[in-house]
Amino acid sequence: MLDLTTYLPGPYATLLLADLGADVIHVERPGGEPGRHIEPRVGDDSALHAWVGRNKRSIQLNLKDDEDRDRLRTLVTGCDVIVEGFTVGVAARLGFDYETCRAVNPRVVYCSISVAGQHGHNPGTPGHDINFLARAGFLSQVRDSAGAPVPIGPPIADIAAGLHAAVGILAALLQREHSGEGRFVDVSLLGSAVALTGPQLVKALAADPPRLERDFNLGSDAGYTTYQCRDGRWIAIGALEDHFWIRLCRLLDRDDLIQLRASRPDAAIEQLSAVFAAADRDHWDALLGDANVCYAPINDMAEAAVDPYLTASQDIVTVGHSRQPNSPIRLSGSVGRRFSPAPGLSSEDVSWCRRPE
Repeated sequence: MLDLTTYLPGPYATLLLADLGADVIHVERPGGEPGRHIEPRVGDDSALHAWVGRNKRSIQLNLKDDEDRDRLRTLVTGCDVIVEGFTVGVAARLGFDYETCRAVNPRVVYCSISVAGQHGHNPGTPGHDINFLARAGFLSQVRDSAGAPVPIGPPIADIAAGLHAAVGILAALLQREHSGEGRFVDVSLLGSAVALTGPQLVKALAADPPRLERDFNLGSDAGYTTYQCRDGRWIAIGALEDHFWIRLCRLLDRDDLIQLRASRPDAAIEQLSAVFAAADRDHWDALLGDANVCYAPINDMAEAAVDPYLTASQDIVTVGHSRQPNSPIRLSGSVGRRFSPAPGLSSEDVSWCRRPE
């Protein structure tokens, strides 16, 4: 598999596949792809690249150089999958678009990750995660106390595009087993962001959409929102179903809230806010953490890394000098699998990729 992408959407797609056993060669520009140089550092690498680069090989090629383009063509003839994230039209100008690659390798599965797809409105427009989330309506769902939309820490659209790309690639490979021919997989960052808004979008497009102030997904339900504790830390309650809500109220010795949730939802939130504000979060962790009431502390990143739910399921692993997310996809027989660290630039071995004679 050839990965011609940078930063996160493409590298995350190929990370998922590399973790599942694919042989991924990351084709990087001279000096390395930009993701290697994003702070903070972990040893000689960036924390980001140490994660998305694991289990891969690397080669530096200048695709504006004739000899390096010849080397890449050699790789194209024998690969199963190509993933690129160029602005629409750039791959064709470089001579590595789908039609050109298919001409020398009819079985190749070619995945393109772009802003709005190959035929979207103004397909050459640039953008980053915040732009896709904004246009897809995602950021309208996340507001501060004054009602202003706020940026979200994790680059959600980038990850979503990588995930959809990996699924599309696997589907195309399965189809190839029957047809013997490759496929073009077209994945858009904007479409991936829209897909994540699906549960809210279908409600908004319904004949009788809910008012925003009464949308439980936006915190209007006392059993499905966040609360601040005495020590300033926060918790999340997801007791959406009645049996979870009843159990929660009884554990809190507040049976009076059971019916108040439906009859006066704002009052139920106000009273439950006072309950949780009366004790520190550690108290609520001890009382509710394993009480089957859909409770969770709102962890910061450092707290998440040591949360017993994550550590017990090995959702964070150590690879080389880096602690990083494990693959969420676990195949039987893969428990305890060792990962190879992301390849460095100074020690790469490219003897297997010589210019053709």
